[in-house]
Amino acid sequence: MRAEALELMKKLSEFNPRLVGSVWRGVVKPNSDIDIEVDCEELERVLAVLKENKFEILEIHKIDLPEPLREGSLVKVKTKTSKGYTVEIILKEHSAYLNPSRCDIYGDVKKGLTLTELEKVMREEPTRLFIPR
Repeated sequence: MRAEALELMKKLSEFNPRLVGSVWRGVVKPNSDIDIEVDCEELERVLAVLKENKFEILEIHKIDLPEPLREGSLVKVKTKTSKGYTVEIILKEHSAYLNPSRCDIYGDVKKGLTLTELEKVMREEPTRLFIPR
């Protein structure tokens, strides 16, 4: 799933994508999806890149919660990778992207992996876990 995330993140590179969630952590389950946050508030720009790269848009969901519950998330776009994994691309407000929130489960900052960091992980230790000790 990380390899699939990496390919999509390369296509979204102009938005500084960050892999978060269970695929980042390395604790995937059969129903896990790939969660990618992007530093972009303009839905049409993200959709244009996805369509240009032949990704089918399955769903667009506006995050209609007050802060701090939405944690700077504006919109979720659901698509699938070439191998059929479900992906949620989360458009984040710039300030929230720069200051990720704390994880409800592990208590650490949900910093995820940038494109460069994910490339390094895939070269050196593709099954690495990102769980605080």
